[in-house]
Amino acid sequence: MTEKLAGIISATDDQWLEELIEEDAEVREKWENLSHIPVPPPPAPWLEVIDFPKQRSLQRVLAPWLCAAAVMALLVLAYRKWDQFKHAPATVIAKVNSDVLLQLPGQPAINLSTASGAIQIAGRPLPIKDNTLFLNTGEILPEGINTLVVPQGKNYQISLPDGSLITLNAATRMEFPFNFNGKTREITLNGEAYLKIAKQPGKPFLVHLPNSTVEVLGTSFNINSYDSKMVKVSLVDGKVRVKAGKKNVLIKPGQQAIYNNQTATLATQPFNATVELGWQKGLYCFSDTRLDEICNAIFRWYGVHATLDNPALANKTFTGLLDKQTPMSFFLEGIKAATGADHYFAADSTLHFK
Repeated sequence: MTEKLAGIISATDDQWLEELIEEDAEVREKWENLSHIPVPPPPAPWLEVIDFPKQRSLQRVLAPWLCAAAVMALLVLAYRKWDQFKHAPATVIAKVNSDVLLQLPGQPAINLSTASGAIQIAGRPLPIKDNTLFLNTGEILPEGINTLVVPQGKNYQISLPDGSLITLNAATRMEFPFNFNGKTREITLNGEAYLKIAKQPGKPFLVHLPNSTVEVLGTSFNINSYDSKMVKVSLVDGKVRVKAGKKNVLIKPGQQAIYNNQTATLATQPFNATVELGWQKGLYCFSDTRLDEICNAIFRWYGVHATLDNPALANKTFTGLLDKQTPMSFFLEGIKAATGADHYFAADSTLHFK
């Protein structure tokens, strides 16, 4: 439990602990008592970004520890800065107002964000509950490949007929059929998702990614393909084989496969659960993250286009933890404190770093 609070728990242990908390009342009570130890909070739910001093290569190994330490240290920093910010005028930001859409071949898109209770497909109801679309087992639904589009700033889940559950992160597209009638179960994913794949002996689950494919027999894992040149697959439990070109690798729980399309390399390494899986709870951990990558993240999380006035700013990096519910103004002040890069909004609401 202390490892989980510090953000250094392994993926396997984190999954095991989550199951215990859900199933065992005594464990759940102890977790609630431990996780609610009072810590003086700032007046807003803000975990501010901090820039750590440059260190030798060991910093990359310790980065997850630094993220955890930053959470506690920055509560004090955020409190001290609160008086400075609380009287500042709010920045008006024009966000991209998009909806979760389901696109069937040759038909108008269905807005899942406004749908209530169920949607009708070929005269058959498909239930929607708790931000999840359920594809009923045994229903005869249209053939073809459908597309589920999750916009910036939102998450969405889909429960497949085989019992698999897929949670899609913001700015993610998934192509899939309503029925898995062949010898395999196949989908295509572009973005980020957490997948809990139901076991079906003799019928593997294939996830097609930019420049690679993941073969699953029944497992839980995270896929990040926002950057098609650097695809990451992080395994929580079970077995996963990642294939890219002529290369393939079988990863174990707690391991991450990374395919670099530019160098055509497929490597494995341990991963930190908070860094890779925290997005499901609205937490994002940065570790030596470049400012140009942060521009992409801002668009995914806040729906605001961001750009760099000076290309040299792209090499600025910082480390820290962000709560997705944090107001953008606080996030931007954290970036300024960490990198020295100031910001402004253009007339078209584009965010500029200078």
